[in-house]
Amino acid sequence: MPSKYDAATVETGRRLQADAFDDRLTLRDGIDPHFTQLWLDYAVKGLARRRVLDERTRFLVLIGQFTMTRNADALDEALRAAWKAGVEPRETLEVILQSVVYGGNSVIDAALKVFEPAAREAGVLDKLRAEHPPLVENDARRTMDDERKHWHPDDASDPRRDKMMTEHDWRGVSTGLRLRPKHHLNMLSYLHSLDAEFADLWIDFTYRGIYGRGILDDRTRILCIIGNCFAVAEGIQIRSHMRGALRAGAKPREILEVLFQSSAHFGMPTLMKSLVIFVKIMADDGRLAEIGNPPPPVD
Repeated sequence: MPSKYDAATVETGRRLQADAFDDRLTLRDGIDPHFTQLWLDYAVKGLARRRVLDERTRFLVLIGQFTMTRNADALDEALRAAWKAGVEPRETLEVILQSVVYGGNSVIDAALKVFEPAAREAGVLDKLRAEHPPLVENDARRTMDDERKHWHPDDASDPRRDKMMTEHDWRGVSTGLRLRPKHHLNMLSYLHSLDAEFADLWIDFTYRGIYGRGILDDRTRILCIIGNCFAVAEGIQIRSHMRGALRAGAKPREILEVLFQSSAHFGMPTLMKSLVIFVKIMADDGRLAEIGNPPPPVD
């Protein structure tokens, strides 16, 4: 195969997809060599060699996507390849666990059944079990005065903020204000009006809990969530997370690259829809020049 299709391309595929790449290549080659060449040129020689995203981020995005789509074989491959490339096992686990927000327990139950034996075989499971995130310590170190600096002025002066912080744990509310300014209070107030008890459970679990663990930096974590949304064609939440990624320091080209890379696994229609959303965000913010001044989308 290396002599038939280009040794460097085959080596790249083996590095990114572990031992399963050879099986995938052999299967395609035995059915249609011309398609195999097209696939290699686009997904491996093309997309996989681009350097817009660092390798760690690319692997973490893939792990989240395969978790969301319940693709056990691809998840196993991505985990093993990520660990071999030096990605921290705790970070790969965190991407799986944060998928509970958009995928629910059924998604992470399936993913953990893949993760546990792979981690055991790789010799990293005992270390993971021994090193639990210091959630209580994280909460204890947080102060409202420090976090107030990261709130949008509109949120800081919104009369609903004091009410929500009285009704619910301020740390969950503050995390939401930092991550989703001018949106979080709308959602929390809406849920609170419907059912205050559920709103309390939601804010503690999602924002004080999952999004406050501090294992992944916000930039990486939100890029992974963008990938999650792409994988399941979720066009509403992906918009707010694109904005969140920009606020967290992601470069516009990095967000674009998550979308481009995702097309190899989840197709072109979602890519085109996601590009329309992102280009509109950049246009609204007066930042089109940063992504090449694209023309309006073609119908």
